Amino acid sequence: MCQLRLTLILFLALIEGLNAQETGGGKEEQRSPDTASVHYYHASQRWQGSELKSAIDTLLTGFNFYDPLEGFDRIYAVNGNIGLAYKNLIFGHTVQPGFRFTPFYFSNYFLLNENIPYYRTFAPYSNVAYSFGNGKEQLFNVTHSQQVMRGLSLGIDLRIINSLGLYTRQKSDNVSVALQSQYISGSERYAVLANYHSNRLRWRENGGIVYDTVFTDNQEPDRQRIAVRLPNAENLIKENGFQVSQYYYFFRKNGRIGNDTLTDIEQGEADTMKIASRENPLYFDPGRTNFIRHTFTYSRNASLYTDKNPKGGYYPAIYADSTKTFDSLFFHEFTNEFAVEGGIGRARGSEKAIVVRGGIEHTFTTFKYDTTVKKQFNRLTTFGYISANAFGVARAEGKIWMTNGAPFKGDKGITAMLTLPAFDNSASWGNLHASLSLDALQPDYFFQYYQSNHFRWENSFGQQTILGGKVMYSRKHLKAGFNFYNLEGWVYLDENALPTRENAAFQVTQLYGQADIGLGPFGLHAYAVWQNSANAEAIRVPDLAARFSATYTVALFKRALHLQTGLSAMYNTAFMADAYMPALRSYYLQNTVETGGYPYVDAFINLRVKRARMFLVMEHVNAGLNGYNYFMVPHYPMADRGFRFGVSWNFFD
Repeated sequence: MCQLRLTLILFLALIEGLNAQETGGGKEEQRSPDTASVHYYHASQRWQGSELKSAIDTLLTGFNFYDPLEGFDRIYAVNGNIGLAYKNLIFGHTVQPGFRFTPFYFSNYFLLNENIPYYRTFAPYSNVAYSFGNGKEQLFNVTHSQQVMRGLSLGIDLRIINSLGLYTRQKSDNVSVALQSQYISGSERYAVLANYHSNRLRWRENGGIVYDTVFTDNQEPDRQRIAVRLPNAENLIKENGFQVSQYYYFFRKNGRIGNDTLTDIEQGEADTMKIASRENPLYFDPGRTNFIRHTFTYSRNASLYTDKNPKGGYYPAIYADSTKTFDSLFFHEFTNEFAVEGGIGRARGSEKAIVVRGGIEHTFTTFKYDTTVKKQFNRLTTFGYISANAFGVARAEGKIWMTNGAPFKGDKGITAMLTLPAFDNSASWGNLHASLSLDALQPDYFFQYYQSNHFRWENSFGQQTILGGKVMYSRKHLKAGFNFYNLEGWVYLDENALPTRENAAFQVTQLYGQADIGLGPFGLHAYAVWQNSANAEAIRVPDLAARFSATYTVALFKRALHLQTGLSAMYNTAFMADAYMPALRSYYLQNTVETGGYPYVDAFINLRVKRARMFLVMEHVNAGLNGYNYFMVPHYPMADRGFRFGVSWNFFD
């Protein structure tokens, strides 16, 4: 009732605003006068890639995507409630750093070393965001960053997801926090980046509903009364750690800020930048080269799966205790890395014409299942990188790495990349990017060895070989590409949720396109990908997956209020989607339920008033209009129609 009243009040206010509207429109992208210069970067470790990015804190387009799994090019299958496990419907391959225990079907909720934002601001910056919706769903985010003294900046990010869900025992309770600091000495030859982060996910696991027909036939409109498969199961996942990177530069800084000079910054920020320049601030430059670096990293991971009554026939086996399940695992890791990078010359599109980086990394890992199994591993990884820029016409890059030591002995990879031209040419005829990679990897340790009350295995699969080729063309607001993967020795979970290896090589191919088109006050944002797996017994993906948004943007009250309204939709073709096993926190093959072939449509209104942005979303507006067959994961219905309201407020003092 409270949400309905809020919705009515907001709509009445919008109608009144439209009646009082001035003649003439306005572009949504125009920055508010109440904004400031806010930039951030992510601390890339093994490879180059850190760059200064502008945080457009007044942008309305996409603001309604409040869920960490939502975005213009994000398409995930979810377990029916925000904050729970998910699986990407678009196949991809990346080599994760550190101890690869399992495919992480929850990492988008985490703040980790590789995605913690380090902010650069010229005044204290804060953002507070809150949203609420159906099923007592609540999200709360806080960000703050400021320079506490010349050369020293501190920041904090807090993210909370708490949602009861529409079905019994579907609650998510996730908390992530990261503290980060940056220091650079007065001589600008010594710098430190440091962070501490802590993540905790707590899920009630219901195993899905017992009878799908109760939902598909809409026999029980009260979703809380629909029987679920697991009445007493829970998952708890914890990750925390810290990282300290120390840089010593061979030469003094040349007066540039990152990869951009002061004249490259947006005109609306010019005054702020000039004031900051006169005060001679000191900030870490992520694009600077010619350094030696030492990085120390500590991470601690713990997981616990419990079920107070595991006798219901849900699990394939019970090995230790038929009265209760208490499966815990723990691993922590210490990493020391030394890297040296140098560059010479200058070329358009990069700081240096030639850049070379080399390094060595030692990792010590302790792994435990309950109190009965304890293992220790030592690994040594060497890596190298080279980039050559031919007068801005083209940039060629290469990466190579090799690991020695259990449980990933012999892992190695090599990648070659080419960019034409080497600089951002999106405003002209565009850029062409191509890459070719070859990785030989042991399966994640989860597939090699696992001990629990319901699943046990010990495997020696040998290495998987993944050959990947990618080509992408981008110009202005258009992007298109082709991906090709050749997989040999691929390891996955079969229909019994047990690891198996596909010895024969097979291919996965993808063709995708993305458009961001504006025509006056109208906007269209579309993304689509076609996929084909030559072996649907090992990897199953929908043939087509797409997401689009159509918007109309207008400025009201002499541009004091910016309003955007529109529709967004997500769709994928029908296929045998993977099922979810809570005891493994993983997805596995199944051959009985087909999902997909159903569009999910949202209607939204985004508002901006000075430093504040608000959204009102009617989620899944088409729920029930064409039946009740909306599953993305077998036995886990998606949420019904519901309202969501959110607000984000920026402070610059």
